[in-house]
Amino acid sequence: MIKKFRPVFTNEALVLAGALIVTLPLRTVQYYTNIEAGNGFYKSIDAITIIYAAMLAAASVFFLVMGIRKRNTVSLEMRPQKFPACGVFAFLSAFAIGYSAYSDWMLKDKDASEYIVSSTASASISGYLSIIQLVFGGIAALYFLFLAVTFLMGKSSSLLKLTSLSVPIWIVLRLIMRFTRTISYLRVSDLALEMITLVFLASFFMAFVQMNTGVESKGNEWKIPGLGFPAALFALNLFVPRFALIITGRAESMYILSTADFSDLTLALFIVSTILTRMVPNITKVEVKGKETEETAE
Repeated sequence: MIKKFRPVFTNEALVLAGALIVTLPLRTVQYYTNIEAGNGFYKSIDAITIIYAAMLAAASVFFLVMGIRKRNTVSLEMRPQKFPACGVFAFLSAFAIGYSAYSDWMLKDKDASEYIVSSTASASISGYLSIIQLVFGGIAALYFLFLAVTFLMGKSSSLLKLTSLSVPIWIVLRLIMRFTRTISYLRVSDLALEMITLVFLASFFMAFVQMNTGVESKGNEWKIPGLGFPAALFALNLFVPRFALIITGRAESMYILSTADFSDLTLALFIVSTILTRMVPNITKVEVKGKETEETAE
């Protein structure tokens, strides 16, 4: 009998914790010392900036490599059963996403002409794109609300397959909206970190949709931890330092069109809980390997 155990990504979770212990203080220090208020550009590329970027890159590569290495030995638990942690964080994500979508929509009324690319970009922020983003944000919020119920009650989530697409679509729309804003690729910017975070989040939830719908899901289980851990790392690096600025009365130091978005926090926690509670050993692979060992011994 093969003993089932969780989690299978304990070491990766410890690396995530270590990376956060190092990067969160560094990012917070950057806000106070080396980031221009309003536009979010670095004043200079100093040692802290280089160390910070290197830590994020190294940790992300590590997670991707470890995810790929374990691609044949793990799978995502799909059978209906209770996952309390996933359920709680999905419930919180529902409200956080709804509020985030509404907040982004309200930006159309904000005068930020010097922080957007052009008058055309200004029109897009207050036009159809912002409305579409609001709609998909609302659908994504409802999806997470129903997903929370399935996890807390141990029900099947098969009926949510179609609506699960709303999450990556909403994230991609957020990314498109960011492309309408002024960004510096020489002095980097706070906005650049947002865009990288959204790319990882969109990639993770596309993989999440693959697993839940069964569309080309075989062999792609590695994407859940491989993309999920970097997504959580970047999302927490967005939320925590910004939240620290707000509670210390330094909110004006942030990029003017962004704030501490609670959806970044709740989605990061949902991702980590999914990896640690739903990623399990691939029993079929283990059984086959065990039989081969017995035959060889005989």
